[in-house]
Order: sequence, then structure tokens, then C-alpha cells
Amino acid sequence: MNSKIRQVAKQLNAGCSSIAWETQDGKHIWGRNYDFNSIAESATTVVPRGLKYYTAGTPYDHNLSEENIVTSKYAAVGVGTMAMQVTPVFYEGINEKGLMGGQLFYAGFASFPDVPRPNSQELNPGYVVTHALLQCATVDEVVDLLTKKATCVNQSLAGSTATVHWVFSDRSGETIIIEPDNQQMTIYRHTAGVMTNSPDYRWHKQNLLSYLNVKNDEFPDRNMDGIEVQKPFKGTGALGLPGDFTSQSRFIRASFLKYYGIKGQNEEEGIQYLFHLLDNVAMPLGIVKVADHGNQQDYDETIYSAAMCAESLKFYWKSYKNSTVQCVDLNHELNNTEVKSFPLNNETPDFKNVN
Repeated sequence: MNSKIRQVAKQLNAGCSSIAWETQDGKHIWGRNYDFNSIAESATTVVPRGLKYYTAGTPYDHNLSEENIVTSKYAAVGVGTMAMQVTPVFYEGINEKGLMGGQLFYAGFASFPDVPRPNSQELNPGYVVTHALLQCATVDEVVDLLTKKATCVNQSLAGSTATVHWVFSDRSGETIIIEPDNQQMTIYRHTAGVMTNSPDYRWHKQNLLSYLNVKNDEFPDRNMDGIEVQKPFKGTGALGLPGDFTSQSRFIRASFLKYYGIKGQNEEEGIQYLFHLLDNVAMPLGIVKVADHGNQQDYDETIYSAAMCAESLKFYWKSYKNSTVQCVDLNHELNNTEVKSFPLNNETPDFKNVN
């Protein structure tokens, strides 16, 4: 197994932030940041109906079994990689039924059984987003898939185990969070639609109690024993909002932004406004240092941000180096019979000259 394939497998453990969104005209949107130090062999990918793929195993790990071959029911689009050869690996995406979702890093908490439950499909954790999008139409079906029909097992993917948890949303507006704790799936229904990384979702909810004083209202001017105190600046309500890049701080910021943020009147505004919120929990290059070799990969960064709409089936993304919002409309790809890829275009800025 070459080093590039190993690096691609490690990319499944990207640390990220995600937010579910609803516009004033009832469009349901979900978006995420992809935070890591590389994204080799990846592209915006369309997977068609009728594609045969494996739910577990890779040719690199020499553990493929015909019992794990299934056929996709629904077409889907998202950012992912074909490097595993036998199965498209989505980091996130949306399918033709409007089911949206993705995986986020869950270090130190993810725990999987070694063998599947009786009468259930063996499922590699790194294939969960792919399998759910290609087989399920709603969040209810995702819950049924991951708690009854399939078992996520403790299986590496090209030498790296995907220590992740998952978030899914659909046209009903419900967003669920699924965490592999103590070798079983913990399901959180009807969540607030915000997720980052470890610790678990229950801990993040409890941590919100420490920030109940943070709001968007300005502090009033005050008279303190005859001394008039007037604010020369705005944003006093947000005093105390954490500004670092840990998962717990990003969760607090994302929750604050979702609660107070203007949703937008329609899909176009909603997507644009959601990208602004994701920018506020993004990792600028050079701020989050992970190694010391004298190159760009010594730092995590928000390599790309993606957003999608359950009603229109449009998948949008922009990258760190190219902030132009790009889009694939899944409706135009439903008659495909082969996997189709679009480059992320994340290496060169795209400026518009106006003179």
C-alpha cells in the first residue's frame, strides 16, 4: 500500500463544523467546513443509481467479501474520493431524495464492535455516509439502517480507522446526530442542527449552559455614581463568546451564529448567509499547527466549505484558495450510469476584474 493511499484514508478524520439551516421560504439547507491539512485524490463526485459497491473492505486491506456487495438505490453528489476503488467514499453529500449529511472527526470517543450483529450488513465506518446516501431517503431510514440493518465494525480503511460521528438532515427539517459510543450507536433526534468534534453531543449541549449570558443585544450605556459610561463600539452582547479553534469553542460559536443569524428569504440568500457563518468557525491557514516540517501541511485549515439544499438538490462549495461558490445540480445528473467527478478548483484564486 503506497503512502498516498494511506494519506487519503487519514483524510476521513478531518476535524469539522456543521450547521443545519432553514430559509424563510422553507428551504432546508445543511453545510459543513472540512478542516484538515490535505485533501488528495478528492473531488465533487456524482454517484448514480444502480452502482455496485462494497459496504466493507478494500483491495489494499485484502478483506473484500462478495457478501458485502450492494447496489445503490439513489443517486448522490458530494465531495469524496474514489481512491478505495471498490466504493466511493463521501465526506458529505446529498441524494436525490433530499437526504443530506456527513462525517466529522470524533477522536477519543468512537468505538466499534469487532463483528457485526447477527443478520446485519457489515459496514466500515468510513463508508457510512456513502451507504446512507445511496440507500436511504430520510433520517428515519438512516436510523433504521445504522441500528438494525447494518453494523459499523472496528475495521481499518487502508490502514486507518475512521474515528468519526455523523450528522444527517432531510426535507422534514429534522437533523439527527449519530455517535458510535461504547460499541453501539447513540442517536440524538430533533437536535439543534449544530455539530463539531469531540467530546460527544451530550457534553456539548451541557457546555452551552456556561454561555447563556451571551446574546446579540447591546449592553446599555450606564450612569455609575454620576459618571456617564458610553460604549464607543458595537458587539457588546457577544462578549465572552470563545474565539479559539477547539471543537468545544467552535460548537458554542456555531450555536450562537445559528440562533441569531438571519436565515435568508430564499435558497440563494440562505446558502450565502450560511457560508458566512461557516467562515466564522473556519480555520485560517497558519493558526492551527499540527506538525513542524516547514510546509503548508504543518497546519490544519478549512480546505473547503460545502452547503446543499434538500429541495433543489443543489450542492455548493468554495475552497480556501478559491472563494468563488461553485455548484452541481443533482437533477441534471440523475440519468448518469457512471461515476462522474468535478474538480474542487481549490488551488487557484478566481478574481473578477471589473475595469
